[in-house]
Amino acid sequence: MTVFLAVLAFVKDRDVLLPILDTITIVGSGLAAASMLLTAQHSQGRSKKAWTLLAAALVFNTFGEASWAVIEVVLHQNPFPSVADIGYLAFYPLFAVGILLLPEEPLSSREKQKILLDAAIVIVSAALVFWVFLIDPIVASTKGITIKLLFAAAYTIMDLILFFALMGLLFRKLNSLGRNPALILALSLIIFLTTDAIFTIQTNQGTFISGRFLDTGWLVTYLLIGLAGVLQTNSLPLEPLGVLGPIQSKRDEWVHFLPYLGIGAAFSLLIWGYEYSHLINYSGLAASVGLIIVLMFIRQKVAFDERNQLLTMTLSEIGERKHVEESLRKSEQEKAAILGGLKNVSVEYLDPLMHIVWANTLVQKSLNLSVEEIREKRCFKAIYGREASCAGCTAVEALQSGESQEGELVTPDGKTWLSRSSPLRDAEEKITGVVHVAIDISERKSAESALKESERRLASIINFLPDATFVINKEGKVIAWNQAIEKLTDTMAEQMLGKGDYEYALPFYGERRPILIDMTVKYDPAFDEKYENIKRQEDGSIVGESYMPKLKDGEAYLLGSASALYDSDGNYWGAIESIRDITDRRHAEEELKRSKEEAEFATRAKSEFLANMSHEIRTPMNAVIGLTGLLLDENLTARQREYIEIIRSSGDTLLAIINNILDLTKIEANMVELECQPIDLQSCIEAAMDLVAAAAADKGLNITCTIQDGTPKLILGDPTRLSQIIINLLHNAVKFTKKGGIAITVSSIKLEGDNHDIHFAVKDTGIGIPEEKIGRLFQSFSQIDASTARRYGGTGLGLAISKKLVEMMGGKIWAESEAGKGSTFHFAIPTKTTLCEPIDIFKPASLAVSDQQGQLDRNLSILLAEDNTVNQIVAKKMLKKLGYRADVAANGIEVLQALERQHYDVVFMDVQMPEMDGLDATKAIRQRWQKGPKIIAMTASALKGDREMCLAAGMDGYISKPTKMEALRAALVACSKG
Repeated sequence: MTVFLAVLAFVKDRDVLLPILDTITIVGSGLAAASMLLTAQHSQGRSKKAWTLLAAALVFNTFGEASWAVIEVVLHQNPFPSVADIGYLAFYPLFAVGILLLPEEPLSSREKQKILLDAAIVIVSAALVFWVFLIDPIVASTKGITIKLLFAAAYTIMDLILFFALMGLLFRKLNSLGRNPALILALSLIIFLTTDAIFTIQTNQGTFISGRFLDTGWLVTYLLIGLAGVLQTNSLPLEPLGVLGPIQSKRDEWVHFLPYLGIGAAFSLLIWGYEYSHLINYSGLAASVGLIIVLMFIRQKVAFDERNQLLTMTLSEIGERKHVEESLRKSEQEKAAILGGLKNVSVEYLDPLMHIVWANTLVQKSLNLSVEEIREKRCFKAIYGREASCAGCTAVEALQSGESQEGELVTPDGKTWLSRSSPLRDAEEKITGVVHVAIDISERKSAESALKESERRLASIINFLPDATFVINKEGKVIAWNQAIEKLTDTMAEQMLGKGDYEYALPFYGERRPILIDMTVKYDPAFDEKYENIKRQEDGSIVGESYMPKLKDGEAYLLGSASALYDSDGNYWGAIESIRDITDRRHAEEELKRSKEEAEFATRAKSEFLANMSHEIRTPMNAVIGLTGLLLDENLTARQREYIEIIRSSGDTLLAIINNILDLTKIEANMVELECQPIDLQSCIEAAMDLVAAAAADKGLNITCTIQDGTPKLILGDPTRLSQIIINLLHNAVKFTKKGGIAITVSSIKLEGDNHDIHFAVKDTGIGIPEEKIGRLFQSFSQIDASTARRYGGTGLGLAISKKLVEMMGGKIWAESEAGKGSTFHFAIPTKTTLCEPIDIFKPASLAVSDQQGQLDRNLSILLAEDNTVNQIVAKKMLKKLGYRADVAANGIEVLQALERQHYDVVFMDVQMPEMDGLDATKAIRQRWQKGPKIIAMTASALKGDREMCLAAGMDGYISKPTKMEALRAALVACSKG
């Protein structure tokens, strides 16, 4: 700028002057454009667009300046009008739009109304002035429409547009524009519009000469615009601009006077407008002034309403302030009452010299002084009689640092306080005192100390537990890791304590993952598959086993037990898990499992052996008993009949021994399952007495039965096994009694509900048992002595079987005896009463044991399936004796072939046969012939489930070997009926 003025002052040659001035002006406009572009790059959103438009306007203006210089200096022509005017005229609208696009602060509707009214008044006034002094003179001075006229009028109109932008810049509150840049931009526009107005007047009068002082206005405008951009970008206050301070502070005031200037200008034109009556329409001028007056009245009305509202708000605020002051006073009183009533909290207001200004009731009582008596005394002197403040006093530290301080303070009386002090400041931020609050935490510190000691002892206990144990807190961090777990995992406590994020799983699984201890709080069923035998106990703890293939010493089985830990308030505190190495136990269990499997295999082998032995023994016995039965029906001599009777009796005895051995073996092998059916006690006992009645009668013995009152009539149990026990005891009594009688007594003890304890006693008058030999009773294959076995016979299995059956029923059996006077055998079993009708087990429920008095159908066609030749002969002869003829098949295949040849009504089917056994043959028959023959099983097997297996295969009846004529006849009677 200084160079520009110096050139104007000292260079007189226009050929030298004009290039220099034009160059300076072009550079000034270009720098202003660069400044606007830089500001746009540092802006965002709408501001960026606004500054970009301002930069574009200045680029066009620079183009106009350059074109003007070329035409004026190089071509030596008049640059007005010329192509330079295109650049100049493009500058105006772009710059105006850029100014109006700058973002503004949000305003209330009333503020917007005032700004619009103020701007409207100024703009209408300015338009009137522009028309009278600039536009109309140009139009009036030209006789025809020329390019020069159009450009001259265009400049005036563009100036008016730029003036509108200036009003927007002055009246709007721009939040994106600093106060200095805004004022500088406004100043630059005022200078620019003023320079343009002078230029328009001189051009119209023909007095404008380029290179004069007027050019300084445009250069100043460009420099000010550039300065505004620089200030907006850097946001730094500059000292030379300090002169703008008063203008900035008064901006809101002098801007509001602009409408009054506009009104003054309009009224001046109205009053002195006759001087320009040749240029303007006086009535139009009056209408414009009238419009301005209306706008002014509206503005004043809005301002009056605003002041009225402001007055109302002021009065309301005064009332609220009084209310607040009263509330504050009450609040201070309440605060003093509250602070004064605190029982365990000491509160003091101290001045900067530690003098007590106010103290609450606790301090007053502890000193036995009132506030007035302790006021102005230093706190350490008044409370503790010290000459200096206590070490670590937070009040002293707060006064020294100017910030709130907190910490623990141990006073000379040995108490521990939680102390907090905050400085007090006045309006000028000067420290005027300090508030000191202290809470006596001596008891809490003692409790914490005791807790730490308790935790230390607990940690010591945990550390020396034999099981590997660790503890985590509620954040999942390890707080205890004992010696046993160090030994188990080879991980020291120093490596694990304080670690979280499932670090404690690494020694076990080699990865970070939830384990048993984490399931105490958040149980996830998905973890079940990772543990064996996992169980949640009633107390909330969890127990589970896990296999560790790669622990420190190799594979291991671990048993973990985890439980959540809670504090005295029931809040979750953490969890503990103890781990025991059960590898040896698991190996023992696996060995035990293998042994069990071997034992089960041996049991199965034993069962198969028993089945085979039963079959092999009963098969020849079938022939012996069957043939003796047939012989007894022949015409025999007395001696022959005696011999046959002996053979038949020996066979029955041998069969009874075999049955006892099989029974005992099945019981010992757990192959016997007790049934639960209704039992009629009296019928059951009478049926057992009937079975031994013949033997007792042969010896002249009398058998009686007494059922005492209160004994239930119907009970639940296994009728077959109960009868077997009673029969065994009765057989024993008959065997060892020569004269006298046998008495059965039944009594009951009532238990809770339907439960009873039934007591049976079988008393005889036999040989008795010496006291020292009673202990040998109930043992397998055991009798009192060898002479007893020789004299009375028997295997000694009956009592052993009875004992085992009683124990299976949950009861007990015992004996009372005296040598030479007889014995009493007792047994008691627990049972329940029932109202259901019992089943008579001594009346057969199958075809094999039907009423023998029925009529036989002599027309039945019979097929005998038997592989043993002797058994074939015996069975055929028995059937012949009953009046039947039977065809024979040696195995299941021959049975099927025979049925294909002809129809049979009855098939007696042996179960064990070569090639195809009886069970498979029966299944095949039921599949091929839906209305096939009646199939009666004939088997020498007597093990558990044999009968059920036969019926399940599709058989209709069951006869065990040795086959007796009575059983065969009963089966045929049933088939005759069916």
